[in-house]
Amino acid sequence: MLGALCAAVSASAVGTIPLPPRYFEGQLLDHFSPEPSTGPHWKQRYYELDTHFGGPETNSPIFVIVGGEGGIAPSTGLFYPWVAEVLAARFNALVVEPEHRFYGESLPVPPPWTPEQHGLLTPQQALADLAVFVEDRRQAHNCSSRPGPRYCPVVTFGGSYPGFLSAMMRVRYPAVVHAAYSASAPVKFYASQVEQGAYYKIVTASAERAVPGCPAAVREALAMWMALPDLKSAVAALGLCEPLPEYITDLATLQQEVNMVVMYSFAGLNMENYPPTNASGMAVACQDFVSSPTLATVSGFLRANTFQLLRTSPRGSSPRSGAADGCFNLSSQLPAGPHATITSGDWSGVGTGQDGESWDFETCTFLVETIGTNNETDMFPPRAWTMDWLTQHCAQRFGVTPTPTALASLWGFDALEDSGASRIIFTNGLNDGWSAGGIQSNLSDTLIALNMPNGAHHSDLAHDPPGPTDTPDVTQARAQAADILAQWLKL
Repeated sequence: MLGALCAAVSASAVGTIPLPPRYFEGQLLDHFSPEPSTGPHWKQRYYELDTHFGGPETNSPIFVIVGGEGGIAPSTGLFYPWVAEVLAARFNALVVEPEHRFYGESLPVPPPWTPEQHGLLTPQQALADLAVFVEDRRQAHNCSSRPGPRYCPVVTFGGSYPGFLSAMMRVRYPAVVHAAYSASAPVKFYASQVEQGAYYKIVTASAERAVPGCPAAVREALAMWMALPDLKSAVAALGLCEPLPEYITDLATLQQEVNMVVMYSFAGLNMENYPPTNASGMAVACQDFVSSPTLATVSGFLRANTFQLLRTSPRGSSPRSGAADGCFNLSSQLPAGPHATITSGDWSGVGTGQDGESWDFETCTFLVETIGTNNETDMFPPRAWTMDWLTQHCAQRFGVTPTPTALASLWGFDALEDSGASRIIFTNGLNDGWSAGGIQSNLSDTLIALNMPNGAHHSDLAHDPPGPTDTPDVTQARAQAADILAQWLKL
C-alpha cells in the first residue's frame, strides 16, 4: 500500500528525528503458542524520546509510533515530528517507536525463512508484539497500566498499514491502548470492501489535478509502448538492460511488468503529492508527459521515478538504482526470495530486498488488497486483479493461500461501529489513492473521521511540524485531532 516515492521529493519533505537505536530483548517469538513465555525470545529494535515526558506522577501519556512494512534506520529514528515534538510537548509525552517483526533488524529468525518461520509474520503477532512492548516500556518508566495513580495512558499513532495496526490495537487491546490515531489506514481494503478500480482512479485524478491533460498524455505514451511488435523492439525502445529477469520470456509478460513499474511509480508520486503544487514530483512527471507523450518520456520516467520502496511510513527516498550503464535494469525492481516477480501481492508495489519479500508475504496472507486498472477511470493499460492470479502467485512464491476476509471476521473492522470500539481518530488525505479504503465518516461519537481534500498519504503525520507550506485543511485537521486527544486524555 503503500508504493514508491519519487525523485522530485527531497528527503526533507518527510520529517524524522534521527536517534540511536535501542533493543528490547524480551520479545516473544510466538505469542500464541501453548506456553509463549517459555519459548524463544528475540531482539526488537526501537527508538525512544523522553525529552518532554512528565513522568507517571502527572499521568503523562506514552505515544507509540507504530512501525510498519520496512526497516527503521537510526538515520530515520522517530517518524512524525508533529507527534514527537509538537504533541509530545503539549501532552508531556514519552515517545517510543518499535520496528515491526520481520523488517529491518527486528528479525525473530534470520533469513532465509522456511514456510513455518514465515508463518510468524502476521498482523496478529505484530499486535501482540506491541502489547508486550508497551507493557515493558510502562514498567521501565514506573508507570501503572491501569487508571489511577501513576497511570500512563498509551496513544498509538500510525500511517498506512501502521495506521491500520494503530486502530486495531485499540480494538483488540483496549486495556493496553487508551486511544489511537489512524492516518490513511486502508481498513476497507483489508475488509474486501473496495472496488478494484478505486485506487488508481484517485491516482489518475491526482495527476489531472497536478497538470491538466496528464492522464491523456500518459495513456498516449503507454499506447505506443503497448503497440510495439516484439520483445526485441520493446527492450530497445525503453533501453532495458539484458538479460531481463529470467521469468520474463515474452512480450506480454514484459509489458505487464513495465506497466506495473509505471503504475506503482505514479502511486508513489501520488502518495507524496503534498503540498499539491506545481513543484511536486507528480506535477514534474506529468509536465514531462504533457510536453512529450512519447516512448522516450516513458523511458525517462522509469529512470527518474522508480524508487526503493522502504515499506514503512513515512516513505523513504532511496533510489532503486534501476539505471545501469545507460540501460534500465528491471531486476532492480524485484523483492528478495525465491520466485520473485515485479507484480506481487501489493499492486502499489511491495518494494525490494528482504523488506519487499516480507511485505509480499503479508499481502499474500491476511492483508489482501484488491487493486486493478481498466484504462477508463485510470490512465494505465487495463489489467484486472483476480483472486485466481493472487492465489497462483502466493502458492508459487510462499506456498500459502490468501485469506482476504479472515482478519475482518476475527476483529470486526468490517463493521467497526458494531464492534464496541471507541476513541479512534481516522484521518484521510482525499488526494491519496488509499483514501478509497479509508474510514471517511464518523462511526460514533468516539470513532472520528477527519478528511483533508488537499492531503496525500498521511500528510498530517509524515510532513514536518506545522509550517507555511501546509494547506489550511491539513492544519485544521491537526488542530482538531489534538483537541480530541486532549479530551480523551483528561483522566
